[in-house]
Amino acid sequence: MNISIYQIILGLIAFVFIVNGSFKFFKRAQGQTFFKFAVTIVIWASIFAFAIFPNISHMISEKIGLGENLNTLIFIGFVVIFLILFKMLSIIERAERNISEIVRKEALSKLEKK
Repeated sequence: MNISIYQIILGLIAFVFIVNGSFKFFKRAQGQTFFKFAVTIVIWASIFAFAIFPNISHMISEKIGLGENLNTLIFIGFVVIFLILFKMLSIIERAERNISEIVRKEALSKLEKK
């Protein structure tokens, strides 16, 4: 089994996201739910498996009837999209937390003034 550099890099990226998601969930970080944890694990474990064992994707593409080149491009596209989606999700959650904190402080300050 020959492992190329992109497989190692992609496997490491997926592993980092799995470990990061696990730490956040088990530390009970704000905004972490079991559903988010499960989705993170399933997606990044799949990416890890496909990166390390690309023959799995080849077997699946043969069963479905897709060509090898198309499958590779689709897989790379999904990885990029998932990276962007997870980053956007964390930015949105952080913004929601900040907005909630600002609204609470404002409400308490108006309550104190009365």
